[in-house]
Amino acid sequence: MDVLDSLPLFRASPAAEMLSDGDVERMFVDPGGIETFWVREYLDGFIDQGAGKVKFVRGRSGSGKTHLLRRLKRTAEQAGYLVVSVDAHINRLAAIDELYRAVAQAVNWNNLLDRCTLAVIRQELGYQDYELPASRFRTWAEDTHDRSQAALMTDIRDVTDRFVRELDIYAAVRQPIRASIVRRTGADAADESVLMRWLQGEKLTKQERRAIGVSTNVDRRNARSVLLCLPVLARAASYKGMLILVDHAEVLARTARTESIPFYTRGARDQAYEMIRELIDESYLAPYLFMVIAGDPELFDNQKTGLPAYPALWYRIQSEIATKQVNRFHDIVDLDRLWKREDLTRLSETWALYASEVELNGQSPGFATTTWGLEWGNARRTVAKAMSSQNGGA
Repeated sequence: MDVLDSLPLFRASPAAEMLSDGDVERMFVDPGGIETFWVREYLDGFIDQGAGKVKFVRGRSGSGKTHLLRRLKRTAEQAGYLVVSVDAHINRLAAIDELYRAVAQAVNWNNLLDRCTLAVIRQELGYQDYELPASRFRTWAEDTHDRSQAALMTDIRDVTDRFVRELDIYAAVRQPIRASIVRRTGADAADESVLMRWLQGEKLTKQERRAIGVSTNVDRRNARSVLLCLPVLARAASYKGMLILVDHAEVLARTARTESIPFYTRGARDQAYEMIRELIDESYLAPYLFMVIAGDPELFDNQKTGLPAYPALWYRIQSEIATKQVNRFHDIVDLDRLWKREDLTRLSETWALYASEVELNGQSPGFATTTWGLEWGNARRTVAKAMSSQNGGA
């Protein structure tokens, strides 16, 4: 969708998917202070200390779920986390290998492995003063420290072996990571395109796997173990941890087929719910990982196709105590309940002030309706009204 073409649609039905990254930051109002709460209680002093947690966000369309996740992504990145966003409208997530593939293909592997390589250079080899790209290390060490090529390459391989061996990661991942680090230091000129394809979850032939030293592809038997390596690698690369943000998860509960959006049979849906249950149960085995799954009320209220239809998962995320006041420690955060009057007033004032300066990215909003309706969340209705008033509407 062209940016100019999307302007009328956005004014009629504001959607965070269509905002530029800059306006996500500028226009954000924290509903009930939930982002601040998560940063304080989870990102600072919990996840970064080796814990793992899975959270859910519910809310009507237009309640601010996507805006919250996009803002949380920027906040966490600025705080030193590796963050990956997954859109369930686009990525099928019926099994753990599909989740891994969606996450892995969104990871910037070059950046992650470059950072791992620099950690080896500075921490293992002891070159704390090295500030150049990893690929220039060998030449720098030979010229600056008068290291012989043969001795340096031996040291690189030895310390890389130790570095990878000490990581608490799945055994099959060790060799690809080791090979990439060695290559990036300049100690090996081998092509790593096949290695990258394996890390991204692509299926390789037996010959290709043999060439990079792995015996199997990433599949449903090992995908969970490989997925849980990612936050450990992030820590090794000097990140504080990792966030996985899944938006539009309500598609799991839908029974009507929609073109270009994944459809789930009952069997596929149950597989997806079991996958989430296992991630929750094994969160203590997922150090440095914070996962947020957001969806419309259908995901949480539909007794036949939503989370309640899978008791093994549903009972794990329920609160035994119901209170009028929102418990922000609860595993399910309800944005419709979190918005306070003062938050909505601030949201309206912000959009009335900056509506004429908003920048769109041309993305599709992910919904078809452009009419006002009570089905919208308070955030979208507030923004639509503010923009309508700013443009002389009713």
